[in-house]
Amino acid sequence: MKQSLMEFLELTIAYVIVFFILREWLIPIMQLTNTGGMNLFLVFIGLSLALSLFRVHPVLSGLVKFGYITWFVVFVYSKSPVLSGETFPFLLSEWKGNMTTLLSGDFGQVSDAFRTVLFLVLIWMLVYLIHHWVSVRKNIFYFFVMTVFFIATLDTFSDYDGKAAIVKVIVLGLIMTGVLFVKRLWLQVETTSTVMEKWKIVIPMLVSVFLVSSVAFFLPKTGPTWADPVPFIQGVTGQDGSGTGKKSVGYSQDDSQLGGPFQGDNTLIFTASSRDRHYWRIETKDTYTSKGWIVSDGNFGKNVYETDTPILTSLQVGSPENERQIQLDIAVPMPFLIQTYGLLSVSAQDATLFIQDEQTEKMTIEQQVGESKSLSNYSLSYSEPVYSMDQLQLSYPTTLETLDSSFDRFLQLPNQLPQRVRDLAYEITQDKGTVYDQIKAVEDYFRTNGFRYDKTEVAIPAEDQDYVDQFLFDTKIGYCDNFSTSMIVLLRSVGIPARWVKGFAPGTAGPMSDGLREYVITNDNAHSWVEAYIPGTGWMEFEPTVGFTGNVNIDYDIQLDTSEQDEVLQPEKKPEQPKPQEQVSKKEESNSTFSFDAVWTWVKKFTYVWIITIILLVIGGISLFLQRKTWIPKMHVRVYRKKVADWSNFDSSYHVLLKQLSRIGLRRRDGETLHTFAERVDASLETDEMQKLTAVYEQHVYGKDKHEVDFIKLKESWEYLINRTIS
Repeated sequence: MKQSLMEFLELTIAYVIVFFILREWLIPIMQLTNTGGMNLFLVFIGLSLALSLFRVHPVLSGLVKFGYITWFVVFVYSKSPVLSGETFPFLLSEWKGNMTTLLSGDFGQVSDAFRTVLFLVLIWMLVYLIHHWVSVRKNIFYFFVMTVFFIATLDTFSDYDGKAAIVKVIVLGLIMTGVLFVKRLWLQVETTSTVMEKWKIVIPMLVSVFLVSSVAFFLPKTGPTWADPVPFIQGVTGQDGSGTGKKSVGYSQDDSQLGGPFQGDNTLIFTASSRDRHYWRIETKDTYTSKGWIVSDGNFGKNVYETDTPILTSLQVGSPENERQIQLDIAVPMPFLIQTYGLLSVSAQDATLFIQDEQTEKMTIEQQVGESKSLSNYSLSYSEPVYSMDQLQLSYPTTLETLDSSFDRFLQLPNQLPQRVRDLAYEITQDKGTVYDQIKAVEDYFRTNGFRYDKTEVAIPAEDQDYVDQFLFDTKIGYCDNFSTSMIVLLRSVGIPARWVKGFAPGTAGPMSDGLREYVITNDNAHSWVEAYIPGTGWMEFEPTVGFTGNVNIDYDIQLDTSEQDEVLQPEKKPEQPKPQEQVSKKEESNSTFSFDAVWTWVKKFTYVWIITIILLVIGGISLFLQRKTWIPKMHVRVYRKKVADWSNFDSSYHVLLKQLSRIGLRRRDGETLHTFAERVDASLETDEMQKLTAVYEQHVYGKDKHEVDFIKLKESWEYLINRTIS
């Protein structure tokens, strides 16, 4: 038993390492192909390895994997729930369509669902091959070499950064190779060697790998010896221009092509010392092209401001008595100014002029002829605006009709915008009584409908596909550009002016000093959000991106009056409501539907948790089945300890003992008497307790004297035999 347990632990360690190595295969594939659902693929890899680890029968293992693949395809590609009447027709349609496509030779037209099935089958075969290498050949060197070569190639010839992945694979590969090599040595060691003697071989290997990896990790590294071959290849093939959809993290001037993954960059941009948390505003854009944002054509002027002079913007400012200062220290030279909400003026030591574009409200520094000028530090004076909820609740939708033509550019939408985007906007806002409530409904929509923030698993829209439509209905995965652009398009669809704002998120808060907190802003904090126009209030900022918190200040000055207004208005509304009973029944029906939808939404929100739970339950069930020879008798021992020692309980306990003996291979043969069987059991277990129990059982069965029996000793003998079968 000890040897088999050791083998199981060895395989477990090996399979865990294999899982993490396969994960490093999967990550670049997901990133470079803009494929989502990586966690679902990892679950399949883990499930396949677990089934191989527990040596589940091939038929049962195949059924489990086939079931997971079926669930995967239906869950990801079907619009209906998995357990619905639409599942089988969907699968049948996919099968017929793809078989027709393959037979016609048009391999490029197979569906995404079929490609996913083929990829999962490939993983299935790869895991089977690895299982053979690990458990039979005790050698995984070739798989290790292929992994390093695969990652290094992608790191060289693609946007994938494989530096960290190669380090992890090298360390995991060394441990894996060492474990399998030691395993082969163990097979040559005499069987009389103890486990501790064998571990003397393992410990030096583990220590060596740890020391070598640590030294390699902390030692300084030189740059590449050879030049990057990609620019040369691109130049030879005429591809050295700027491609579409290729993104790098940070503040960008060109936003005409949104979408695609971002690569993290924590380069310091500036630090700010302030009492308050701020969104750092740079500019706005007004024209959505279905792919990104540009600035509309028009005759817009420019305003020029000197240092320490009042600056006018379209945004509200707070009261003069709340004026405060922010000190900015710029780490990367920038030709534009960082702004904040409630901006009053800019102060710089170097006498300079600030130029404000009336169209975008971007402020730049006056440039001398032949000279690029930037500021290393300056300070902002500001007074944060406070918005009145009482005023916001007076923004009735009819007031939007009174806006002049200057707001038309903030209502612009491309002609090819899909109708379902407009329909969704009306669905979200149809029961909201004020413009502010409509805006908040759109802002909150992204937090309650399965949208996820991610910088890597972000799709690029096809040539004939709308950027917002793809995000709202197809992927629901993206970063700030996806969320902010989608909110603006939804608002404009219902006639609410909105504009796209670029800048930086608040950054990382640091220590306090003299009442001021230091905020560190890096390239990773580049951000976009929304400004919407509310009649009677003006432009106001909103934050739709999941995981981000806005910075707007609202004075809830109508809370105390709400209940009184409801009491006054309620009696007037009741007589106007026709057929109240019908309305109540409809309301109850909608509530019941909502509760079902809410439950289903909650289930989908934690899909990965359910998948992992089911897999753990399956693995746990298999483990319990494999270990049934141990836990079932232990359970019976606990149960019978609490029972009264009498003839009826003795009879049932004896049959329990016979079943346990059968589990360990001591089964009563056909025609064999109980006495002969008891002798054979005692000879196998090196006891004489079975014969004692059998003699008493025969007394009970054949009606002999039943009174001179010590049931306490019989229970002890029975428990002793049960424990012998376990050990």
